[in-house]
Amino acid sequence: MKSAKLKVLLCLVVALMVCFSSVGAMACTAIYVGSGLTEDGSTMFARSEDISNSYNKLFYVSPAGNHTAGEEYNGCYGFSYTFTHDSYSYTAFRDDNGDAVDGVCPDCGGTHKHTPYEAAGTNEMGLSVSATETIGGSDAVYELDPYTDTGIEEAEIVTVLLSEAATAKEAVDLLLNIYDTVGCSGGAGLFIADSTETWYIENVTGHQYLALKLSDSMVFAQPNMSIIGLIDLDDTENVIASENLIGLAQQAGTYVGDEEANTIDYVASYNADQSANSRMASALKYFNAEASDEPAASDYTISNVDAEGNIVPMYTNITLDHPYTIADVVGYYDIAGIGSASNLEVHIFQVFEEDSATNTVEWVAMDNAAWSAFVPYFPQLTTDTYEAYQLSTLPAEFVEEEPESGLYYPATRNVRNEAGERVPVEGFRVFPENWADSMYWAADALSNLVLYGGLTEEQIAGVDAELAELQQQCYDAYEQLKTAVAAAEDEEAAAQAATEISASTAEAVHTAIVEMVNSLQ
Repeated sequence: MKSAKLKVLLCLVVALMVCFSSVGAMACTAIYVGSGLTEDGSTMFARSEDISNSYNKLFYVSPAGNHTAGEEYNGCYGFSYTFTHDSYSYTAFRDDNGDAVDGVCPDCGGTHKHTPYEAAGTNEMGLSVSATETIGGSDAVYELDPYTDTGIEEAEIVTVLLSEAATAKEAVDLLLNIYDTVGCSGGAGLFIADSTETWYIENVTGHQYLALKLSDSMVFAQPNMSIIGLIDLDDTENVIASENLIGLAQQAGTYVGDEEANTIDYVASYNADQSANSRMASALKYFNAEASDEPAASDYTISNVDAEGNIVPMYTNITLDHPYTIADVVGYYDIAGIGSASNLEVHIFQVFEEDSATNTVEWVAMDNAAWSAFVPYFPQLTTDTYEAYQLSTLPAEFVEEEPESGLYYPATRNVRNEAGERVPVEGFRVFPENWADSMYWAADALSNLVLYGGLTEEQIAGVDAELAELQQQCYDAYEQLKTAVAAAEDEEAAAQAATEISASTAEAVHTAIVEMVNSLQ
């Protein structure tokens, strides 16, 4: 591929650090739509992983036995875990600590054997995990139950659960046991699902949590906010709560609920100062145009208590204006502020209630979902991913003098001066030389070109139209996947067909994106 020069007319403010310690995904946005609200009867949940602009992410298959029974896993920040059996195979997104960067983890700077921040995936048993939406709680509860240095960090949840657990309930029990014993090192909301059930879990202190089995008649958005409202803890079939959930809030003086009835309003008790952010308001408008511009907690929180105080199936007060399809969830990530330059990848899980290797579809888009395309995979049948997803590269480099060649854009880097104050330094963000060989960097180049490259409205409309055509090709590929797998003589043939169709679809998307970037210079 020829080298191209991306000169941006608008400066992009990017905070770069030499070492990303405990990187927080603080602009992620999740969605859940129950099977009773979808056109095809599938359950859909999804999440964008947001950290910063121009930060390489890989998508690959972790082979069975990558971790072995008795192996001690040491994570980025102090958490350790001993695997009880050889790990299952699973798809996953991973930060780049490959050969191009000499094995250096971009999260902790370490080179010890560990997997840096696997964000989501599905294992061979049909278990899917998406972790995590970073959230925090009020100071009053945090001071009584702070995060722990040896607790599990969001970077390690997917690795441990997909390696070890065969079902959603098994994964929930494993994670909550870790929370109960060694705790966690950060607050989060996350999904754990299989073909029979989907769980949503929140924690904002070191050891306190709520895990909810979701109903098929509800929808919600989660943009780095606590979204669990009034919950009756006596609903033991659908609720698992930490032992001291109510007691800690009472000790902090923040408890809202009815102790005698064993209820707690989680948002009010653990996140009393929270208010809806702009992404929540936009999401609710996307679900239904009649939604309030300034939503209250009752407009979006999950509850299992009706107006008379009875236990009912989990619900929110969000209503959809039509049954949802995969295209609606894809469109959700085109909302301004949800699809953004800080997206590293976006994954959509579409889960059907059937006992087969095709009950889960994983839709994958790299970088800014608003200017990318979602490629379908049957993760339980996928033996490998398209090679451009897996390319380890040098990171984007910040330089103060304008380069003479290559792909780059103006950026501002915040650095500390001699007084320890953060001050902006103007310069340029330079793409790695082999950007065009990478699915992530190609998509990142297109996003930055559209957002900051001074393109005309006509040019942007042309990009939008071509991406819409590519997305339709991806929908068509899903139909091809179903047909090919159904016609396969055995599981080995099905796996080969599924792997090849997804890879060729991804290659077509990659090639088209690189051609768009080069043609628009």
